[in-house]
Amino acid sequence: MERFVRFTAPVGKIDFAVKLLVFLLICGGFNHLRHVLTHGFPGHKSYWMNFSEAAFTALPMCAFALILIGHLNSLQKRLYIQATRDTLTQLPNRRWFLEKTPLVVKPQQALMIIDVDHFKQINDQFGHDVGDACLQDMAQHLSAQLDDTAFCARIGGEEFAVFLPNIDMSSALDIAQNISDGFLFEPSTGQSRRVTSSVGLAMSERIIPREDAMKLADKAVYIVKSNGRAGYHLIHDTMQGPEVAGAVALA
Repeated sequence: MERFVRFTAPVGKIDFAVKLLVFLLICGGFNHLRHVLTHGFPGHKSYWMNFSEAAFTALPMCAFALILIGHLNSLQKRLYIQATRDTLTQLPNRRWFLEKTPLVVKPQQALMIIDVDHFKQINDQFGHDVGDACLQDMAQHLSAQLDDTAFCARIGGEEFAVFLPNIDMSSALDIAQNISDGFLFEPSTGQSRRVTSSVGLAMSERIIPREDAMKLADKAVYIVKSNGRAGYHLIHDTMQGPEVAGAVALA
């Protein structure tokens, strides 16, 4: 049903007119079929005579149906955005990230998990409103470091995920460095502090499931945190596997 609505919904006046004509032709075809079944073939009426009879009745109904389908399509789009958008940061959410990113991570691709450092302290010291503003600034900071090909989402709390579909290791590390360096945030008037991040980065020389790449990136985040935060860490999965390759500390 969803695909039918998306395919049928008119886009613009010309598309509306074309689809209305198609609907009328279909109605004319059914009316002609009814006439043939009733009076035999070829019958005493042509298709176009049956079409004109059907069009008179079907025109308002078909036009109303197309308008209704257009409204349903708009409603579906709004509901999808609401279901896949984080209302606070206006970034996509975890559901969107898992739907839009591929199920496997290939060579020349990278997956990052980003955790805002000491976010609980900001919430406790300045309140949740300031914490919300910090997350909004973090979303802007991430957007500033990424190009249009990147997939970026808030996947929960102060945690974000990034998928880079076509990138070399050096460029991925540069992005991780820039993200971890953070941004200046003003929690109150006359005060400012640098908000940094712990960035876990997973790359592979072979094709691995996205779920495994996210686990590697999560593991890398914990390594950064154990080393004092405000940095990044790469786990590079070689042909022998991540257990053999080990966690390659590049931060």
